[in-house]
Amino acid sequence: MRLQFHLPLTTHPEASSFAIIENAIQFALHQDADLVASLSAVRHRGHEGIRTHSDDDEFQADRFDRDVAAQLVRHLKERAARVSLNIRLASLEAEEMSGIVRLSEFARAYDVTILENTELARPIIEDLFFDSGRPLLLLPQEDYYGRIDNVAICWDGSATAARAVANAYPMLQSATRATVIHVRDADLRNDDLLNRYIETLRHAGLNAALNEVRCDGDGTPSVIQDAALEAHADLLIAGAYGHSRFREALFGGVTRGLLANLRVPTLLSH
Repeated sequence: MRLQFHLPLTTHPEASSFAIIENAIQFALHQDADLVASLSAVRHRGHEGIRTHSDDDEFQADRFDRDVAAQLVRHLKERAARVSLNIRLASLEAEEMSGIVRLSEFARAYDVTILENTELARPIIEDLFFDSGRPLLLLPQEDYYGRIDNVAICWDGSATAARAVANAYPMLQSATRATVIHVRDADLRNDDLLNRYIETLRHAGLNAALNEVRCDGDGTPSVIQDAALEAHADLLIAGAYGHSRFREALFGGVTRGLLANLRVPTLLSH
């Protein structure tokens, strides 16, 4: 059974970069997976009858979107053909206000959705977190060669963390090493569960090690990524939004901190 990866290509609110296309192709190759690229075509609401100045602006925007979309598809096909990767293309059309919802529904059909972490893409990323029901692979804006040998796992013993690792299992078949990053909280300790999890990873065939870190709440995202980089991890695995959406919107949180300054390829699940 082959993994099925999903790469959304967008022209709005910003155009997908050629870099995310290259990274998604490399990831699919190393995972021996199929790649499905969806192209979100936003259908603008126009006026019938006499064309106004506003309509002209809208027409120019539509034409720009089509030109950018054509460039993205052409680059995707050329790069995939060069490395003999079969890709499938799917076109999504939606009104501007429902485009994100449509993308979340579409993503449910695939094992993981690959996204480039940018500020303008944040609404899309957050919506996919909550509504797709699938893990997201978030990549910094730099080259990612797709090979996963060494992973870092954020572990606090929660159901969210356990679900995140379970969602990552299909993509960890080639991994040999794991660093379990545990943020030590003086008010919440369960050493037995933590030790049991390390033992489980070792029985699964991973050379697993524990890295316990201490930090205040605001610095947690930075400390976690520092630990992953120190371990030379190819991928960081983390549960997304352990609290309610309302609480996260008010108080931020580890996940929001990761998104604000992503330095490590990260697989997030909610």
